[in-house]
Amino acid sequence: MHHDAMMQDMDTIRTTITLPIELHERLRIMSITQKKPLGELIAEKYSQEKPMKKHKSIKREIEEDFALFDKVARSSVPYDAARAVREERDRDNA
Repeated sequence: MHHDAMMQDMDTIRTTITLPIELHERLRIMSITQKKPLGELIAEKYSQEKPMKKHKSIKREIEEDFALFDKVARSSVPYDAARAVREERDRDNA
């Protein structure tokens, strides 16, 4: 796929990266021999991998927490929320 066509099909961002000299030389040679820009080589390499798991938004995390609280509140099991929060805090700080 031609570089311009590939870049039109996806959202892109221009960035600056620092590479080890040897890696840059290998990529530059690949770029020349394959007649593709460096960015396209990198995009092709990583577009074949599984997409990274998206982080939940804070709003979504809060919604999930409240859903769990509601579920616990509706259960017949007595629950000491303050104790649970302290235990989680202590576990996180251990």
